[in-house]
Amino acid sequence: MAKKKGIVKNIIFGIIGTIILFVVIVIVNLIIVGKNESIISKGQPIENYSEHNYALLVIDIQEATTGDVSMFPFFKKNSDNLIKNINQIAESFKIQNIPVIYIRSEITNPLVNLINSSFAKGHIGAKYDKRLHTVSELEVVKKNKDSFRNTNLDSILTSNKVNELYVVGLDAAECINATVEAAQNRNYNVNLIEEAILSKSKEMKDSMIVNFKDRGVKVINIDSLDIMK
Repeated sequence: MAKKKGIVKNIIFGIIGTIILFVVIVIVNLIIVGKNESIISKGQPIENYSEHNYALLVIDIQEATTGDVSMFPFFKKNSDNLIKNINQIAESFKIQNIPVIYIRSEITNPLVNLINSSFAKGHIGAKYDKRLHTVSELEVVKKNKDSFRNTNLDSILTSNKVNELYVVGLDAAECINATVEAAQNRNYNVNLIEEAILSKSKEMKDSMIVNFKDRGVKVINIDSLDIMK
């Protein structure tokens, strides 16, 4: 009987130990992922092109952010107007034969997806919001906040000799912020269209707008958008 009790006790302790080890591995993995995804790429400075060549970056308008499976109430509440503005802007760029590049997040880390599979590859959340009218096939799939880091964005922009970017989408405090910093590291001129970006609250967006302006980013209104000037 004592021997059986000892075996049961060892099994219980083994299970508990395995669970604790698994939790520790998940926590460490999440910490590493969090630090890694916040790294901003430096890249190579772009060439001094003789003409202004523009591109529009549409960032993270996905089912997991603004769509049916979103866990962000402020994004969902303001998504109709946001996506309407983005679609209007994208169409105007398309008419002028200016590249429109759609950027979305897709997570392949199994431990991260175990905790939250919203952006998992193949999950509905990784797809574009169904209200988004894509006007081009130019796509960047990212795993980090910085849209340039370990993606094909650099090659798309350099092949089109782009030197000035217009940015819309979300989140102003996270992926847009990181992408803008990476773009400035490469000497791009950067413009944000105020009615076509969001953060997780109005206060956070307002704070980021001030921050962007202080960093030399031009913040414009949709009504004053004239990329041919």
